[in-house]
Formats: sequence, structure tokens, C-alpha cells
Amino acid sequence: MTAPDLEQTRTQIGHHLQFLGYEVSKDDRTVLARHPTKPNIIIQTFNEGVLFTSIYGCGDTASLDRAGFLEFINAANRNATISRYYAGSNDNFFLEAWYSGDYRQVDFARFVSLWEMDFERLKQVPGISMYLQ
Repeated sequence: MTAPDLEQTRTQIGHHLQFLGYEVSKDDRTVLARHPTKPNIIIQTFNEGVLFTSIYGCGDTASLDRAGFLEFINAANRNATISRYYAGSNDNFFLEAWYSGDYRQVDFARFVSLWEMDFERLKQVPGISMYLQ
């Protein structure tokens, strides 16, 4: 995608997410989507596609029981379809998913649906209430 294509992609994604109930803001490189019951999303556009990222803070237990926290992350990844989970610095918990290519309404709708299904599966992983805030 060229620079004008990236801007168009950000705009199309923003409109799509607004239709789904997200409050959307954007700048030169990213789209920020906030929702009252779903994960907030930082969306970065690249020539090859779009990266969805959500970040959650972790409780003290994530530091005190590092092995258990990492096992929780492994279990979450085993249950995920398109999302990948990992621990970042300061014991933050990251959710990420990659949407490849240009925005196409039907394909992007399917992607968002899978992203949301992964989030619902994540909420069922044992330990979530112990490790995430």
C-alpha cells in the first residue's frame, strides 16, 4: 500500500469499527478504537496489512508467579484462532492479530469477528482473573 492507500485503509477501518460501536480516533499512523465492553484496540497500518494490538495491565501475581503467568499465556495461545498473546515489559499482557492486505469489507468483518471470538475464549482461560487487571 502507498501512503494514500494507508490513509484510506485507516479511514475505512475507522468507519467499520464505528459501525460496530467503537469510539474511533486516528492520527498519521494509527487508529485508536475504544469500546465499553470489548478490548480497546490500537491499529497500526503497514504496506502489507494491519496490526491490531490491545494491552492489559497485570496484577502482582504475574510477577510473583512468573511460571504460572507464562503457562496462562501458553494456554491462551492454544485456544486462539487469529490472536497471539505475550508478556511485555512491566508485566503488561499483549493481544495482537495481523490482518493481511487491503481493507475489504467482508474480509475485515470476518477478521473482527474472529478477533472478538478469541477475546471471548481468552476470558475463559483459567487464571485470567488472577493475572490480568
